[in-house]
Amino acid sequence: MQFANHIFIYSLIVLLNVCELISNRLAKQLANPTLSITSLLAASNRYSKDVGMFGRDVDYMSLPTQPHRILTKNPGTLIHVVKYNTSGQYCLSGGSDRTITLWNPSTGSKIKTYSAHGWEILDIIVAKDNSKFASCGGDKTVPYPVFLWDVLSGSTLRRFTGHFSRVNAVDLNEEASVVISGSFDATVKLWDCKSQSRVPIQTIDDAKDSITSLQVVGHELVTGSVDGKLRTYDLRMGQLTTDFIGQPITCLKQSSDSKTLLIATLNSQLRLFDKSTGGLLQTFLGHTNTTYRVRSCFAGIDEGYIISGSEDGQIFIWDYLDASIIHQIKAHDGKIIACVDFHAERNQMLSCATDGSVIVWEAN
Repeated sequence: MQFANHIFIYSLIVLLNVCELISNRLAKQLANPTLSITSLLAASNRYSKDVGMFGRDVDYMSLPTQPHRILTKNPGTLIHVVKYNTSGQYCLSGGSDRTITLWNPSTGSKIKTYSAHGWEILDIIVAKDNSKFASCGGDKTVPYPVFLWDVLSGSTLRRFTGHFSRVNAVDLNEEASVVISGSFDATVKLWDCKSQSRVPIQTIDDAKDSITSLQVVGHELVTGSVDGKLRTYDLRMGQLTTDFIGQPITCLKQSSDSKTLLIATLNSQLRLFDKSTGGLLQTFLGHTNTTYRVRSCFAGIDEGYIISGSEDGQIFIWDYLDASIIHQIKAHDGKIIACVDFHAERNQMLSCATDGSVIVWEAN
């Protein structure tokens, strides 16, 4: 009987130690106010999978690492951007052939081609209701235009002019009533889609070098510049917050909960920052990005992964929490992978590169 009691007490002690280990792991996550609730839930789920009571191997979700379909491949064309629409049912691609193409990534069919640009297309953004999209590029006619398109008819609804050099980035507000553009001329311009005026409703000229990336969420506008500064504008309050990153910024992405920012810089680093405090949360390494704009994105239903292209023709997938490389995929004949985008609802992603191709990726 005494021996049985000793066994019971020993088992209880072991159980308490395991509970304490799990509690400490989650407490560390909860002590970090920058992680969202979904990220914390993902962390606890991953803990049960990758560590567990018996030290099991990592059991990550099946990620889209297999090429499912090539939408287009034209070796004479550089594809700079590919974007899903809001539902992910369609996607748009644009590049050096001066046209934008609407695709069905599930069937591989080309639906429509949009032509108005006189030079390469550098960025595309689709409205939330999928009825319109905006585009910008390297058009060399002064003043440099930004286009607003009707998806169904294929015609341009508006042509905004006012920049004095190529336009690198474009975005739309939630209602698609305002177009925001960022240019090599170091300015950001806001355009009223409902007004007939050709003058921008606001011009922001705080940057000291080219604007390479921007994103608007609600009343906040975030911009990245080659001057190495991340600028967050509260458009409602008229306030500016500046974070010095220290390297030329080529891409920025806000998480869906708007609590974190993913920043790509020309020193082959992807860094995750807390949006409210500016604190560095994580650094993702392994890819090559020293010369060109290479875009990255959050991935997964809970945004538990980070995906980026690379100048050496590889796609990298990292774990959000520990920054470990989960997958390293050779693609696009070793050419520069300029852009990746992840489906909002399905386990699917897109990539485009300077080999003139757009690839749809699926899981095994």
